[in-house]
Amino acid sequence: MKKEKILSNLEEIKVFTDPFRMKILFALDEAPMTVKQLADMLGEIPSKVHYHVKELERIGVLEIVDKKEKSGIVEKYYYPTAESFRVEKIIMKEEGWQEHIGNLKDTAFRNASEDYRDYLSKKKDDDKEIFNYGVIHLTDEEFDELRKKIEELLEKSDKRKDTKAYTYVMGLFKKYN
Repeated sequence: MKKEKILSNLEEIKVFTDPFRMKILFALDEAPMTVKQLADMLGEIPSKVHYHVKELERIGVLEIVDKKEKSGIVEKYYYPTAESFRVEKIIMKEEGWQEHIGNLKDTAFRNASEDYRDYLSKKKDDDKEIFNYGVIHLTDEEFDELRKKIEELLEKSDKRKDTKAYTYVMGLFKKYN
């Protein structure tokens, strides 16, 4: 698996930012799965999941990482091709890119909300969490410094034996009164 895949055209962004496809990507966080396993996990019919998996595979976001024969049927196991996905800056000059990035942000917040509700329903006394909402006052230089520190922390993050997965949502944007 690569560290990062760059989405380099508007078609890739359109495919990637579909809310259901984002759910598929989040579901594949821990281990490769078949279309049937994904469908069961997401409570959907396999044909719907298969269509969306094939679209993600077509743009190089998912790949087949294993095949197993079971009762004469070949099961294909899918997994993301990279740990993170980034939009190439040149795309931002193409017409329509903002709508799709907006869809991606909306989907991320919706998925994070669902994850948080799920977490609250299963929360144990010793679970760790950070939840913060507010306004922070920064100079442009402090903003850039904070972004750099967050990016460095995220780059260090990878799956290791002694780590736990945490959902995170971060957004820092100018507040207009």
